[in-house]
Amino acid sequence: MANISQNDYYYYLHKTNVSSPEKIESIFNEGLKSNYDYSIHSTLMPIYEETLKNIGLEQIVINYLGNSEDYNCVFVVKIPKRYMSCVMHRDGNVDPTMPLWRSLEGYDPMFSTLFTPKLIQGVYCRDINKSFTNPNFNPVFDPSGSQVSDEQLSALASFNLYHLVASLKERRKIPFHILYSDDRNSNRWKPIIDYYSKLYGVIPTPMITYQMPEEDKELFRRKHL
Repeated sequence: MANISQNDYYYYLHKTNVSSPEKIESIFNEGLKSNYDYSIHSTLMPIYEETLKNIGLEQIVINYLGNSEDYNCVFVVKIPKRYMSCVMHRDGNVDPTMPLWRSLEGYDPMFSTLFTPKLIQGVYCRDINKSFTNPNFNPVFDPSGSQVSDEQLSALASFNLYHLVASLKERRKIPFHILYSDDRNSNRWKPIIDYYSKLYGVIPTPMITYQMPEEDKELFRRKHL
């Protein structure tokens, strides 16, 4: 990923309680479940760039987790800034928006949405004092069937791109399996994938099934005996 740097991302944190390796495996493979529709800020805490610069990510993660017994792990999420369409260029255009959320088939999206595992970099587990990197992390990916966040819609509306906002809202009415099939058959996202792949120097990678090494699973077992 030679052309994308730390400054190209917005950083977010999600803290939760993890008692088994299977939960980490599930999040790395399927994504982070939210109970708040398609809102990033309802389930992820943003890190201010000045704080990141002054304190560093590792210390921010430790401070955010604290000593509460309710939480023992923090997931780190990195979203390329351009995906949020927060900057208008000289020609009056904004960067194309990349969908980040998938609704679970057959469920109310208000209670069953998944944030893409492709932007989950890893997790720190306090109980065993160990971090795990998500092998599925890749800032350039195929978002077929996915939905944009509420925050992305707000950014587009701030540039008066109401026709695009309306179109993206209409996507939310279509079931995932139909939307996925239509996106793939039409190659809807290929120009956007190619655009960001060239911009960042990153080639999309297929999803793999992450399985935590047995020696790390043993750390969890010993901790929770």
